[in-house]
Amino acid sequence: MRWLIRILALCAVIGILSPAKAQNNDVGLIFAPTVQNAAYASGNAMGGLQTLGFFQAKASAVFDNFWIASQGGSTTAMTIYLFTANPSGSTCTDKSAFSLAAADVSKLAMAPFVVTPAVVGAGSTVSFAQFTAAISVSNTDSAPGPRSLLYLCIVANGAVTPASTTDLLGKLSGVLD
Repeated sequence: MRWLIRILALCAVIGILSPAKAQNNDVGLIFAPTVQNAAYASGNAMGGLQTLGFFQAKASAVFDNFWIASQGGSTTAMTIYLFTANPSGSTCTDKSAFSLAAADVSKLAMAPFVVTPAVVGAGSTVSFAQFTAAISVSNTDSAPGPRSLLYLCIVANGAVTPASTTDLLGKLSGVLD
């Protein structure tokens, strides 16, 4: 029994059993792209390219959840492009047609995915959409430069007019390696 206590104490010292360590590795990053309170055409980027400090001081993570909300209740589908390096050849400018450059395809963290917000609950005017998957991601920007970033582009899949410039709100979540 004494040997078990010593092993557990050693594990606690080196951090193997530390619940604080597991909590410190969880990351949930809120983002709020500024959009226009004007009509977006299908295929337009919404809010432009978002540069997100997702990895903090770590170099990689397991992405596990993405959610987005339209505070005005829009139910227009959106395609989400998440990049591990700056997609410098692609066009992701607010309220302009999105284009994905062939050179930026390898920078995608995962295949683009589509989310369609829906109003949740009686009395609510906010619509939500969520995507969940366990995918290992790491920043691949070339040095020198920030190695803690993910890049996000949201593209409207239909005509939509955001209710305000702060209509969209979202969150990326994962566990840092």
